[in-house]
Amino acid sequence: MKEEIREKLGYLKQSVFHPFDGFYEIRFRKKGSTLLAVILLMVFGVLRCVEHQYTGFIMNTNQLEAMNSVSIFSTTVLILVLFAVSNWTVTTLLNGSGNLPAIVTVLGYSLIPYMFGIIIKVFVSNFIILEEAMILNVVVSMGLIWSVFMLVAGLLTIHEYTFGKNAAAIFLTFVAAAIIVFIGMLFFTLIEQMVTFIISVAQEMIRRL
Repeated sequence: MKEEIREKLGYLKQSVFHPFDGFYEIRFRKKGSTLLAVILLMVFGVLRCVEHQYTGFIMNTNQLEAMNSVSIFSTTVLILVLFAVSNWTVTTLLNGSGNLPAIVTVLGYSLIPYMFGIIIKVFVSNFIILEEAMILNVVVSMGLIWSVFMLVAGLLTIHEYTFGKNAAAIFLTFVAAAIIVFIGMLFFTLIEQMVTFIISVAQEMIRRL
């Protein structure tokens, strides 16, 4: 068991420093762990809450009195899940080789550099002066850029796409996500109107009795 965990963490490290090789091993030799990726998604949601509240006041422009940790966590995780589902939907139509667990694995692993950037930001921002904030922002931005690179490389590898087709698939992923959000909002609006109508009818019937 310990050996298996060590092996999974080893391929996680390989994915960070050698994305193409790491994600190839994960996708085609089953070296990754979807469970570990899901845990990373959850941890990222927690880190977003920590970043919102505990970033030093020099870099923190959030209204802490209005902070809702549950909302921040759930929104962060739902956005990631929405991206994974949207990408799976699009790539299924475009003959991509990756399945949903593989996409989730790539997404979870790709968050590692950005997560480290957030941790560094939260810790260091409490000990720096305003003039040093720009350097810290550069460090966080580098983590974000590397995470985006890992995501692009991972999706390209698991779907066996060319760079151009992968870019088109990612663009269509955002389009699909927007459509899903629109349909979801429309659905819940209709449900709300239906419930309101039923309540109004029930209240009218009660008044007439």
